[in-house]
Amino acid sequence: MRSEPLVCSNCGAPLIPGDKLCPFCGELVGQAMPPPGPPLEPPPAMAGGGPGVAEPPVAPPLPSEEQIAAAGTAAPAWEDRKSYGFMASLWITWRESVFRPVEFFRTLPPRGGIGPALGFAVLFSTLGLIMNIYWATVQSALSGSAEEGLGILLLGGLFVALLWLAFAVPLYVGLLFAMAGVLHVCFIAVGAGRRGFEATFRAIGYSAGPAAFAVFPFFGPLISLVWGTVVLFIGLREVQRTTNGKATLAFLLPLFALTLLVILLIIILAVIFAGAGLGTLE
Repeated sequence: MRSEPLVCSNCGAPLIPGDKLCPFCGELVGQAMPPPGPPLEPPPAMAGGGPGVAEPPVAPPLPSEEQIAAAGTAAPAWEDRKSYGFMASLWITWRESVFRPVEFFRTLPPRGGIGPALGFAVLFSTLGLIMNIYWATVQSALSGSAEEGLGILLLGGLFVALLWLAFAVPLYVGLLFAMAGVLHVCFIAVGAGRRGFEATFRAIGYSAGPAAFAVFPFFGPLISLVWGTVVLFIGLREVQRTTNGKATLAFLLPLFALTLLVILLIIILAVIFAGAGLGTLE
């Protein structure tokens, strides 16, 4: 039984076992053009006396969009809700992305639309926010800091949650796209974003599962933040087929840029205040 190639036969890029599509050049594994060999011998004369004409080798067809979307990957259950059902597909996808992130994101198709990933992220982020509001309300009631009474406090928390659902979901979606754009630019800057923006966005969307840990009081939000960051890092690293070093550098680039911006603003303000002070002395 022949083992699968560990490098792309077209561009030589490293592959992960199970890949059928090179993430770097887009060639279907095992269908690249063979290396040039010795010239073909002319075929024997055809019936009728005329010499046979050798047909030139035909290059393999370029992979279709369907092949690119599915090659070497397994779409999550959330993207096959008709077969699994809504709740089952949601549970399976959450479980796999949260507790087996390496396997989940390694087989996540780089293409397949941003809609399913966006819906997954909105669902769990909304759940996380509602639970944070709920536990904050309960803590306030138990501490006796609410003079209005428990009923009014709960109604206030419910109003805040509904207000978020009505107005903040579009804001969250915008921030999600902005986050994906910034991270994708950073991955491109370190040479690790060859699978495209769609792959980056899908990794970010499906890394929102740990937000569900907010259902637990006290340490739930902290677990959501820490494990969510870990899952996001793993997701982007696996989906973009890069190394820990490049992924870490891509994550740190926004922090470096923000630090430089703050330093620049401080210098500008210092120059302005210094100029104003000199003007006052004159």
